[in-house]
Amino acid sequence: MTKPFEDVAQASEANYADDLSGFSLRGHGLEDWLGLVLLWAMAALVFTQFFTRYALNDSVAWTEEAARYLLIALTFIGSAGAVRRGSHIRVEVLENALPGGAKRVLQAVLDAGRLAFWSFGLWIGFDLAERMGGMPMDSLDATLAWVYWPVCLGFALMAAREAQWIWRRWTRGDAPQLQEVVA
Repeated sequence: MTKPFEDVAQASEANYADDLSGFSLRGHGLEDWLGLVLLWAMAALVFTQFFTRYALNDSVAWTEEAARYLLIALTFIGSAGAVRRGSHIRVEVLENALPGGAKRVLQAVLDAGRLAFWSFGLWIGFDLAERMGGMPMDSLDATLAWVYWPVCLGFALMAAREAQWIWRRWTRGDAPQLQEVVA
């Protein structure tokens, strides 16, 4: 009698995470490295908060607020990486079902819509960052503009990466396949 899931270890998909033979530092963009730095900084803050609260029974108050703001920055900077890879969630059923000419028209509309959305987010992020320049944070000696400037940067990176996708789509005839790196 075989044990449940015994054959999973022999499956070809089982060792994909351990195989680093295809790994290259060249396949990552600026937003990936910036996101990695933000992720480690946030992890250090969360660990510090956990350790001081539960081990020392004397919490460092500013770590919770700083980790929350780093999570906001990480979300928007990380979204730029998703735009670069073409892995943002979207429904492609209609796009894949249409014939050539109608598909190109729909792609042009979708490209313009995505670029307009990222550009609008950039404009709103810039406006919020300027408006929050005088608003203090609760427990840190800084203004809330430090929270919104990374949001603005994230939208700027998303708009730039979307422009790269559009350029490749219309100069090469079609966009790269999903998960193909544009950088």
